[in-house]
Amino acid sequence: MASVYYRVSRLLFFVAAVALIPVTSSTGQGLFSGGFERDINRYRWTARFQLTEPIKGWQIDLSNTFRSDAFILFDDQLSFRDENQTTLTVQKPFGEKRIAVYGSMGWYSLSRVLRQELLAGYRFPLAEKFWIEPLLGASLDQRPGFSDGSERAPLRTDVGPALGVRFEVPTTTVDAYNVSLSGEGLIQSMAPRRGEMFRANAVAERTFDRTRLRTQVRIARVRRDAYQAASFLNRDGESARVAETVESTHSDTLIVTILIDRPIAANTVVGGRLDFSTNSRTIETLRAPDEAIFFDSDFRRRILEGELSSTFARDQSLVRVSLRAGAEVEDRRLSNADDLPAAQASQKQNLLRQADYDRGFFQAQLNIRMPIGRRTVLQADVSASILHHDTPDVNPDDRDELYYNGLFGASFQLTRYLELQLQIFGTHYHTVFLKAERSAENSVQRSLRFRPTVIWRPSRATRINVTTEVRANYSIDDFLLPGRRPTDQSARELSYKLDAEHDFGDGVGIRVTGRWSDLRLGRFLDETFAEIPFDTLRTTSAWVRLNVGRKIRAEIGIRLFFRSDFDRAITIRYNRDEGSAQASTISRPGRRKIAQLGPTTSLMWPLNGGAYLRFDGWATFQTVNFNLYGDLPEGSEGAIRAAAQKGTRTLIPNLAVTMHWPF
Repeated sequence: MASVYYRVSRLLFFVAAVALIPVTSSTGQGLFSGGFERDINRYRWTARFQLTEPIKGWQIDLSNTFRSDAFILFDDQLSFRDENQTTLTVQKPFGEKRIAVYGSMGWYSLSRVLRQELLAGYRFPLAEKFWIEPLLGASLDQRPGFSDGSERAPLRTDVGPALGVRFEVPTTTVDAYNVSLSGEGLIQSMAPRRGEMFRANAVAERTFDRTRLRTQVRIARVRRDAYQAASFLNRDGESARVAETVESTHSDTLIVTILIDRPIAANTVVGGRLDFSTNSRTIETLRAPDEAIFFDSDFRRRILEGELSSTFARDQSLVRVSLRAGAEVEDRRLSNADDLPAAQASQKQNLLRQADYDRGFFQAQLNIRMPIGRRTVLQADVSASILHHDTPDVNPDDRDELYYNGLFGASFQLTRYLELQLQIFGTHYHTVFLKAERSAENSVQRSLRFRPTVIWRPSRATRINVTTEVRANYSIDDFLLPGRRPTDQSARELSYKLDAEHDFGDGVGIRVTGRWSDLRLGRFLDETFAEIPFDTLRTTSAWVRLNVGRKIRAEIGIRLFFRSDFDRAITIRYNRDEGSAQASTISRPGRRKIAQLGPTTSLMWPLNGGAYLRFDGWATFQTVNFNLYGDLPEGSEGAIRAAAQKGTRTLIPNLAVTMHWPF
């Protein structure tokens, strides 16, 4: 626990340090938000600081985000995960020109990675509405190197120069097209590793004869080098540092989107959309010993999707019909197969090809929203799609998927105070595997839900929502192999949900939420439409909260949760003889019951200028006990049932503190 208190004190010190930051100009803006949360087996500390400050013609933008998580492990030890990201921009304009300094830092304790870079640039215009900004600076990257297994991998720190560029063409008109272009690039040389990044975004849009055409192209290229922390490539002794291997990952991405829409009649618009994207990723091993065997891979993905739609919208009415189709191809290969022994190259290539696939899909969709009179609104959302998934011969995952989905609803304003909503959801999902090895897994899944909701507003201060839902799911195999038991299953659920609130005035209000559910699982008999039940899961939850105050808001409440379900093997520890320290165990089927009850509280304290403090606390008193089924050993039955009924008792305290301070 000392480490936890250390983290809390460190966060409080950071809060105090931020509070002492002098504000040199009334035109500057700043924001600090931080928090602490204790939730069951996790502690979390967060802090975010932002500052925008002009100082003698210079503009300073600083942002820092910190997050720390501590997880309580089974042996009551704490495992920490810290992350901190900082960005800094300092700039000063000289007319259309500008001097700028960019800095960033990222620290990740779990992977022991520290990344820093500092770049300075000079922005100048090349033409009207077009500027370019060359950058020059340095980069630092610290991360684990390699380990021979006897000790933790040592940290390697690589430093080197960095070159970059930023450019932008704001929206301008070129031959009736509104065109914009922006991008940035960065090259880092941190021997023996390199880093590369380039991103560009171009948009061209034109309107002619009431038709709008928009084209967007996005390009990205990224290279990341990392040491292999533990590998068969490493060698002992002095040659280890020389032979330390680097895994270089290159990723190239291209995304093209074309949009077109045109009104063809009053309140009716037809449109189309075409999306094409491709991604190529290669992994290459560098600085490997001559005698080492390694595997370099090449991954490629290509996606093409198109959509045609027609939309009619008038007042509150909406009718939309759309057709979508697409294809996707993904393949992998061993790029250095010629340099490997034939047997190993063939084995590795077969493993890579098992993940390759080609797929195509077609979907039709209809959306309707239509008021009838002043008190009734009808709604329908229906879709049907089919997908074909094709894989190489080494992978038996070839399949077709047929999917129907529908929502039908109606809303009735019965009176000024009473509203009724009815919704029916239905799905049908059929999977057919095309190769004999997996054809026994062909299945059909059907789901049907009926959800009526009553909304009662007897006054402006009172609102009561009551929702009832009946749900039925059925999963059926297409056929049954000889000698196997059927696996058809059913799930039926009845649930009630309540959400009510009332304002007593003078800043006093109450809110009540609750839910009751009865879920029954069983083996489904399709021919007779019957079931053999094997489990019933019942849950009950409620939360009552009383709110007081207008400016300073305080809340106190109580929350409860009950759950019971069947378990085929419950293990109970008990003492054979009264007063004996020797414990025995026994396993039997039975019903597990979980009961949770505890108070909740919160305090919202607004401060000047939009700042606020918020405290949330809740405690859970949990009891878990069991009812065992079947016969128990004679002479120990009483002790076993007493131990099962006693169960376990746990107190789980939780706390959250949040601060938000703009300045």
